[in-house]
Amino acid sequence: MRQYARIREIDANPLVKGLLVFSFLLLFSSPAAAQAAETRVCLVITGLGGLPEYEENFLDWGGETQTIFQDQLGSKVYYLDGRIQKKTDILDTFKTISSSASLDEVWIFLIGHASYDNGHYKFNISGPDLTDDEIKTFLDSLGDTRVFLIAATSTSGVLASQLTRTNRVIVTATRSQTENQPPLFMSFFLEAVASTAADTDKSGRVSLLEAYLFSQQKVADWFEEKGRILTEHPLLEDNGRTRLGDKEDPLQQNPGTRASLLASMAYLSPPLERIYTSRRAEELAGERVGIEREIEDLKFRKSQLPESQYYSQLEALLVKLATLMEGIEEAEEAP
Repeated sequence: MRQYARIREIDANPLVKGLLVFSFLLLFSSPAAAQAAETRVCLVITGLGGLPEYEENFLDWGGETQTIFQDQLGSKVYYLDGRIQKKTDILDTFKTISSSASLDEVWIFLIGHASYDNGHYKFNISGPDLTDDEIKTFLDSLGDTRVFLIAATSTSGVLASQLTRTNRVIVTATRSQTENQPPLFMSFFLEAVASTAADTDKSGRVSLLEAYLFSQQKVADWFEEKGRILTEHPLLEDNGRTRLGDKEDPLQQNPGTRASLLASMAYLSPPLERIYTSRRAEELAGERVGIEREIEDLKFRKSQLPESQYYSQLEALLVKLATLMEGIEEAEEAP
């Protein structure tokens, strides 16, 4: 979870650590979401961080993804930490999944760094990297099983064309191999899963399409608000026929296309339930998400800042986070 990862990162700072522990305890006092009885297999692979601040985000997002599919959706989850597990471990897991009987859906999340070298996408792990060819071989071994691949990495856009096929949805955090900065896409994607704002068709559930569209817009808004050049453009390749995210987006030209997309029929959440009993608590919870993202972005920029400035900004954000968490609890307890 987010708070636990941050405690590890700045253990040497007692004040900030204390604030994190406080936020962590408050976060886990909230009610758990109901489980859904839906059968699927989910594979989450987190890659090398390169820098500690990157690694914390990747592990954080990977852990949250595991929680969503395991605890909320009741799925069989395979979690592989690319800092520890080698390519052989990943390929063995590929074989285990592809040999499973009666698979309805396979969800795959790649969360980390990637590179593009000599015409090939490479997901960075300990030892030899995982390549696009190996990912394609795995996907092909699944036959007609519905596959949903979310590549939340740099340079991931090339996978959209390489892996597209019937019964597959490929979501990438970037549009091309030239977008090689660590993307924040996965942070917004996870926010979408629990967001009523992402549930645009008011079905009570968030589909993969809704999560993608929510994240795409949030990414653009984030960079605009920060006055920074947009370095990531998410793509969605659906069922071997439709691509979203290019300049000529079919949803803009024909909104009716939406209903025919496989991504609109794949769900990332059980029916949404009201978590907070007070409106004020809901408002504060929304602000909390924004502060958490500020912290994630700050960690990506740690190497660009003097150490004292980094920790000063981090401490200020964590004070805000702890204050918000306390406010949420007080709002919930108020008569």
